[in-house]
Amino acid sequence: MAVLLNTKERGTSPKHLRAMYGHAAHTSDITPSFGNTYYTWHQTLAPGNMTGDISDTWTLSTDVGKDYLLIAKTGTVSGFYPRGSLVLGHSFEVAQNSTASRAVWLWRHGAWTGNGKLWSSGAYTKLNDYDWHSRDATYDSEFINYLKNNNQYVKHIYFQFSTVGGSISRKTEITIRNFRFKWVEPPSGKTLILPKLRPYADRQDLNVIA
Repeated sequence: MAVLLNTKERGTSPKHLRAMYGHAAHTSDITPSFGNTYYTWHQTLAPGNMTGDISDTWTLSTDVGKDYLLIAKTGTVSGFYPRGSLVLGHSFEVAQNSTASRAVWLWRHGAWTGNGKLWSSGAYTKLNDYDWHSRDATYDSEFINYLKNNNQYVKHIYFQFSTVGGSISRKTEITIRNFRFKWVEPPSGKTLILPKLRPYADRQDLNVIA
């Protein structure tokens, strides 16, 4: 089941009832603890201009144009917070506006826990078109059990971008849209709600789970 992770009431920022908002650069290398742990995520330059909301349309623009690696974290304002007992993974779509050697492209994506552990996807290659491509993450049982057993949650979604192969500087962009968490199916007759949004009146409702 893929549902929106709402963090704001209608009429407040962001305008739409979507998932997380807020973004920032990660400023150091990261060694993943779960998922694909073979490769360290290297950070050699801070990401460029980041705009938008990750569940609607989010864009990274940069003109570094050379062999750089950039790490960005999303959800720095509102926070995600899904627990291991509820979340199975995430998905989104990605597109580039350039296929040239200087283009910025998505290398990896990951889930960051509240205590600073990273689940990492495998590595992707540069896209050779301008189409939208689906990216899907299914968290392994080790990661989900870690969240459950350590009272942890997914705090941020991380992206590592690359300009490897670039030789000149020219502004290029990469856009991510339709981010979704993948949730467990609720038991028959019950509704899945998220703790961050759970109204007080629902806390004793036997027809919901959280």
